[in-house]
Amino acid sequence: MSKEILKGLIELVPEEDIETLYKVVVKFIPEVEPEPDEIESIMAGRKDRTEHGTVPHEAINWI
Repeated sequence: MSKEILKGLIELVPEEDIETLYKVVVKFIPEVEPEPDEIESIMAGRKDRTEHGTVPHEAINWI
């Protein structure tokens, strides 16, 4: 089966079933283990957010 045929079949799925189809398809995509520097960056970001909190959108001067 080609990707084009699969794309065509997806177009036939009713809108209310798209979320279910998405969950099934995602299960076939292999997860990639994060690299050590990625884990380090995530941990640094979490620490910063814990220590300093976040800024609400209303507090930012967008101009």
